[in-house]
Amino acid sequence: MPVFCIHRLTLLRLPLLILTLLLTLIPAHPGRAQGDFSLRFYGAGRDGVDRVVIPLDAPPRPVDVGDDFTIEFWLKALPGENAAPPCIPGGDTWINGNIVFDRDVYFAGDYGDYGISLAGGRLAFGVNNGAEGTTLCGRAEVTDGRWHHLAVTRSAANGALAIFVDGRLDASGDGPTGDVSYRNGRATPYPADPFLVIGAEKHDAGPEYPSFRGWIDEVRISRVVRYRDAFTLPSAPFTPDPDTVALYHFDEGAGTVVYDTSGAPGGPSNGFLRVGGSPPGPEWSNDTPWRIAAEPTTAPTLLPASTALPMPSPGVLAVAETGTPVLVEAASPNALAPSVAPVITAVPATQDMPTAAPVIPSPVAAPYVSAGPPLWLAGVAAIGLLLAGIGLALMLRQNKQ
Repeated sequence: MPVFCIHRLTLLRLPLLILTLLLTLIPAHPGRAQGDFSLRFYGAGRDGVDRVVIPLDAPPRPVDVGDDFTIEFWLKALPGENAAPPCIPGGDTWINGNIVFDRDVYFAGDYGDYGISLAGGRLAFGVNNGAEGTTLCGRAEVTDGRWHHLAVTRSAANGALAIFVDGRLDASGDGPTGDVSYRNGRATPYPADPFLVIGAEKHDAGPEYPSFRGWIDEVRISRVVRYRDAFTLPSAPFTPDPDTVALYHFDEGAGTVVYDTSGAPGGPSNGFLRVGGSPPGPEWSNDTPWRIAAEPTTAPTLLPASTALPMPSPGVLAVAETGTPVLVEAASPNALAPSVAPVITAVPATQDMPTAAPVIPSPVAAPYVSAGPPLWLAGVAAIGLLLAGIGLALMLRQNKQ
């Protein structure tokens, strides 16, 4: 073959070489695998930071459950990092634990409120219907540095409450009946009232109401009682169904929005990170329950059935559910706490409550979408593809000649 033909063929193949090089420069952008991230909280408990806030009202959102509901999530906490004292059943005592979910309102709610905390390393779940409140105390130790699937359920008709730890029924009892949702359009002087807050006591009312320190992942809120007996632990992130009103995978990995992926009518009920404190939290973490290596399933550590649950010290002024100050009588050291102990922290009627730090939701952002390659690179690739096509046509024509 003449030398000039060899050079001509080489020039014709040059666009193909350029296209190949461009394709190697374009980064791959596969969709992010589920289960990549969780949120790490540091228990700041002040200034309205180190928490996720989820608006409930204006407009009303489906996450505002109040009748039958189930709240479930994965939690990991290191030993000693949540130092609230052991749970005392009855009344609104859940607020004295390291608070994980806070749907409280200041003073009596015209409908009601609820919350979840860690007390003595065990789960505490409380519900109040505006007239009476009950706290249910779990028995399984969950602050052992491992991921645990936790679920609480509540039935509006009979007030039945239950706590499940790693698929096993941990505690159950009776609570107040009726609607405990946040009333739509409810007026309040406390800016944090119309929010569900994850990872902190929403009002920053003081050190006696500590915030949570640890990891949370995969939060699902449902409008039904999902569990009544032992169940198999989920082995992957949840998928929405008609009874799911809010679903947070916490897989964004960046930014200050957590997206509700439930698809519930009236939604989404997106949440917003309020980052701050020292160290600043919440922060994105790649420590998730889905990265746990396969290991034998062990039963959670339970309090022996004969173990006495702590009661308030004798002579401590408390407030009964009637609002009348009473003295708590000394209990026998070996006596079990009553199933309902309507005792909450006393607050004199004339005492001004602290002003809560304003919690203002950020503008609702578009759902998270993984970014594609830069536009300039895509344009260059298109030009390279065009040149390659022209080169291929010329090559075919040359071969025919």
